[in-house]
Amino acid sequence: MSESAPAAHGRFSLGDAIILGLSSSGPAQTLAVSLAAMVAACHYAGIVPLLACFVPMLGIAVGYQRLNRWDPSSGATFTWVARVFHPYLGFLAGWMILLYYTLGTSSLTMPAGTYTLELIAPPLVNNHWAVAVTGGIWNVIVTGLALKGLKVAARLEWVIVVFQYVVLLAVAVAGIVALVVQRTFSWDWLTLQGMGGSRGLMGGMLIACFMYSGWDAAIYVNEESSDKVEGPGHAAIASVVILALFYSVTLFGLQAVLDPTELQSHAADALAVIAAHLLPGPWRAIMSLVVLAGTLATLQAAVIAAARVGFAMSRDGVMPRAFRRVDPRTGNPWVATVVMSVINLCLLVVALSINNLGAALANVVSSLGLISLLFYALTGAAAVWQNRDQLNRSVTDFLLSGLLPGLGAAFMIWVAIESVLTGATSREVLTYGAGSIALGAVVAVLLRYCGNTVFFRPNRSFALGDNSVSREPIP
Repeated sequence: MSESAPAAHGRFSLGDAIILGLSSSGPAQTLAVSLAAMVAACHYAGIVPLLACFVPMLGIAVGYQRLNRWDPSSGATFTWVARVFHPYLGFLAGWMILLYYTLGTSSLTMPAGTYTLELIAPPLVNNHWAVAVTGGIWNVIVTGLALKGLKVAARLEWVIVVFQYVVLLAVAVAGIVALVVQRTFSWDWLTLQGMGGSRGLMGGMLIACFMYSGWDAAIYVNEESSDKVEGPGHAAIASVVILALFYSVTLFGLQAVLDPTELQSHAADALAVIAAHLLPGPWRAIMSLVVLAGTLATLQAAVIAAARVGFAMSRDGVMPRAFRRVDPRTGNPWVATVVMSVINLCLLVVALSINNLGAALANVVSSLGLISLLFYALTGAAAVWQNRDQLNRSVTDFLLSGLLPGLGAAFMIWVAIESVLTGATSREVLTYGAGSIALGAVVAVLLRYCGNTVFFRPNRSFALGDNSVSREPIP
């Protein structure tokens, strides 16, 4: 096993990167858990906050594109923020991304077990240990596929993404047809009053930000891409645009099939119930299969993304050296991949064995949405600051290097603050989020002063924001 940079055999294409970004966002699984919450927050006006979040999220994606052109590192935000602002802030950004992709997988493993048992053994759905064991088996399987290399993982992701998009769009179109035929649609749905005022709009935007999150997985495979400078940035932007279009159609078509009360009562299996209402026959089972497949694709994308960020952080000396080990046959950072998967399994066991800690883990996972807003904001701010000398060159440079990323960063910070002030983020969730970041700060200080890690030395060229970064060559 070597310690060179990862390299996908045959190289990762633009289409592969887009599929990875779409899988990481998990449209089927995201709709399954968000639809009832969106209707509860803003009635049938979900498309309004969804589109309101589109431009700021697109601005963040443009920021990723600009920064990736400057430095195509698999560490992405970790590397960029460290170079643009300060190594300590960069480490915290990388820490938050690892939290998002490792702890976040815990929220995917259990649903994977649940949907599997719904299809093959319904009486066991309420058995938590059966659900956990089934989900754990899936975790091992998708990790095994990820270890085969990015090209193998991409083939699976392509099949699942196409399958879930086709099925979800078919059901959504049936829902839109039902709205037209039954003439139940009203333009009042889309008014501020119809969505419950500013509080409804704010609640909807919080959920919309969660629905978009995850597209950045397309960036973390940049060092393994066929065009590592331009491809990942284009994939990130394309992922955000596709998600905006897809969520707009599906949310609009599915939200009003059930009345709000019935939708809340079926929050856990809303998509399956809606499919059965709109299309007779086996559609309920098909929809359960779609959500399961989408959940597995998202789980695999999370493991892949976390492994690449862990590899980059190890390369800079702030994660175990073993994370740098790459399988020469597949180009995969196999140690980092295995460790990220094992962490998920350990959290699963701990959550099941201790009830109070299981509830605590649920709060930690809930706090990850807030954490994603923070590292998105850091990326947008880093993009503006890194390109500040180019803003007066042309209108295009001002728009793409300054206005859009800056707007995205400001929007993410505003949503994070408003989520606290309006009570949308509970005190427990806020405590876990802040505590997780504080723990990262402690780790950074220990690495600097006890481990004497070179990464944190202020006289390093890496920390000064120039381009003379010493880095292992890309094969």
